[in-house]
Amino acid sequence: MKRVSSIIVVVTLLLCAAYTPANAAAVKDWTVAVFLNADNNLDSFGVEDQREMAKVGSSDFLNIVSLIDREHGPAQINYIEKNNIKKVKDMGEMDMGDYRQFVEFAKFVKENYPAKHYCFTIWNHGSGWKNKGTSAIYRGISYDDSSNNHITNAQLGTAVAEVSKILGQKIDILNFDACLMQMVEVAHAVKDNVVYMVASEELEPGKGAPYDDILRGVKAGMNAQAYALNWVNAFAKSYNGGSQGFDESTQSALDMSKFGPVVDSVNGLAKALMTGKNTMIVKAALAKVQKFGDPGNIDLVHFAELLQAQTGVDAAVKTACDKVIAAVKAAIIINKVTGSTTKNSKGLAIYLPANLVLESKYNGLCFAKATMWDEMIAALAKKEAAERVVAGVAAGNLDEMRSLVAEAAQNPEASRLALQELNFAVYSENLLPESIKGEFENLFEALKNSVSGK
Repeated sequence: MKRVSSIIVVVTLLLCAAYTPANAAAVKDWTVAVFLNADNNLDSFGVEDQREMAKVGSSDFLNIVSLIDREHGPAQINYIEKNNIKKVKDMGEMDMGDYRQFVEFAKFVKENYPAKHYCFTIWNHGSGWKNKGTSAIYRGISYDDSSNNHITNAQLGTAVAEVSKILGQKIDILNFDACLMQMVEVAHAVKDNVVYMVASEELEPGKGAPYDDILRGVKAGMNAQAYALNWVNAFAKSYNGGSQGFDESTQSALDMSKFGPVVDSVNGLAKALMTGKNTMIVKAALAKVQKFGDPGNIDLVHFAELLQAQTGVDAAVKTACDKVIAAVKAAIIINKVTGSTTKNSKGLAIYLPANLVLESKYNGLCFAKATMWDEMIAALAKKEAAERVVAGVAAGNLDEMRSLVAEAAQNPEASRLALQELNFAVYSENLLPESIKGEFENLFEALKNSVSGK
């Protein structure tokens, strides 16, 4: 009986080993999944990019999958084979401006095209952290013209966190084939659930990523870092006389494991700039810094370098700049620029408008809540207003002071700061011209009363 039982057990084990469910998919090295929102004026580029993918096609170690929503047309999921775009599922009309659709796409990918490593691309217009506004081509990510919807920065963070849970691992490569997305603010939203973030600081050319060039470089056994390096190199080569011709472009890869020190260094710089009179050195740096398609986006490293070069910058600011430069250089594993207009792009952008007027929704970003960057912008703006008033008084012009007094009730903090600066300039440094003394004293008294609530 023991012998018979042993034979039965062996046969059973062999049968179980030989049986695999009909719908079980092989686990490959890589799955490249493209959330291709072409329901907008980029429709023709989306069609062309799928054709580029099909020049390489899926293989025994690579899955290429796209969810494409056409302009004024239905959406579908495609499996990209060599020279063949194979429809695997009709999706009907869908809102790809809804972040939940990105999450559902990830579920489908995980269930049907499992892999050791995943690259998810969000393909569309982009604008870093900003929400939809008057210049729609530059604002938001994943615009759907049928629904007039888009994915916000906060929703992007939520979506990426949910996708990471579905995959049971971090997303190896989060790529934005879109404009203006390689920003500190965007990276902060996805930092805990991504290994590498690959994107552009600047507006991308209309042709976007050269998928055939990139996918040809994907090899069996390739790790995430090698994939990121391959992507950026292939992208830059294509716009430097390669498959896409010649065009201005930026592309970089950010190692998210080293992003924490970047955030800490930026926070340190914000604190240093809020101490003392640094408004003028900031304004001078902003006049020269590398800006992008949205002029509020500046290159972080170039800004720090320009700050250090300013006459009169104090030791604390110089040290803070050193830390920013070192942290970003450690986190950006590769940065490529083609053309001349973005020659000072170092790989990572941040929001800092030249007029120091902080956009209201910026305060709601997780990055703003975690750092003093937004407080710094607001503080510098108040100091600049105070410095304008003092400069006007010293020059015998009271226009700025009149405006300040008229608006004192609406801007009590700015008024207090201006009062402090005026008190020092006039009564300690004797900068008040005799010709305006009478009116100045009346305005000064009115300002004091406004600040004190009298």
